[in-house]
Amino acid sequence: MTRTYAIVATCFATLAAVVLPGVASADPGRATSLDVDVVTVELDKTQASLALGRSLTFTSTVRNPGGQEVSGAIAHLNVLAVDPGVYVDPEDWSGERTQYLDPIGAGEAETLEWEMQVVNSGRFIVYVAITSSEAAGTVIASKSLRLDVAAERTLDASGLVPIAAGVPGVLLLLMGLVMIRRRQHRPRNGSADNG
Repeated sequence: MTRTYAIVATCFATLAAVVLPGVASADPGRATSLDVDVVTVELDKTQASLALGRSLTFTSTVRNPGGQEVSGAIAHLNVLAVDPGVYVDPEDWSGERTQYLDPIGAGEAETLEWEMQVVNSGRFIVYVAITSSEAAGTVIASKSLRLDVAAERTLDASGLVPIAAGVPGVLLLLMGLVMIRRRQHRPRNGSADNG
């Protein structure tokens, strides 16, 4: 029975070599997917400070220092809050968080530009991860970009209370003075005609 399995396995291997010649005779100088052992990713910034509502543009460079072409790389932008309790919805920060890279030749690099809109105040970490579409593929992450976002300056409500209460009071006072003045300058009935 073992001999039968060996014959069947040999037939399948021969059939695969004939039907799928690219698999049996792959070019060793060309990678068919992301080789994470040779790909690196770097950001052009490591720190930034912005005001709420501003935009941030930076680049990431994906390098292939290896001897084979790398294809199938996918870059993804990630944002996380350093402070607990700060909610981050990455889709609010950037409309284009995923970029698909062209094949990168041996010793070459590809630069990607990222644009973000700052929508929360606080301290954040931004990084770019590289992976491929393969199941259980390795993920390579850049070093982080530390982003400090200043809170939006708002009007102090305590300064509004005297104004909110004072303006109607001043208007009532002025209306009262106008009414008193009108009464004083109104001619009296009958005093001028009876003389």
